[in-house]
Amino acid sequence: MTRREFEEQVERAIAAIPREFLDRVENLSFQVHDWADADTLEAVGLEDPRDLLGYYMGWPLPERTNDYGSCPPDLILIYQRAVENYVDETGLPLARVLRETVMHELAHYFGFSEEEMDLIEQLWEEKADGP
Repeated sequence: MTRREFEEQVERAIAAIPREFLDRVENLSFQVHDWADADTLEAVGLEDPRDLLGYYMGWPLPERTNDYGSCPPDLILIYQRAVENYVDETGLPLARVLRETVMHELAHYFGFSEEEMDLIEQLWEEKADGP
């Protein structure tokens, strides 16, 4: 898949986020990179770039102070090759993987920790597998 085609899929995933969340987003940029770099992998405790589909880089909303407005935009990075690899390995649809990855990283923007997101994602899975 070309970078442009992938970026269009990311844009669709962003557009699917409920408006009440998107309306609260300020000073945030989404970018697509091929893979996570070594510094990012080290920061999250991973060695294999295939294990990191996305990454939020910035100050979560609850931690912001009045002088935050002069800061550069926060970033949500989506790693195209890692996402494509994950789709190939799991057989899950690209749209679903991107939607979940974008939502996961956006939750970090809103202040959710990795542990809280693990619990939320477990509940999502149980709901998807439920009756």
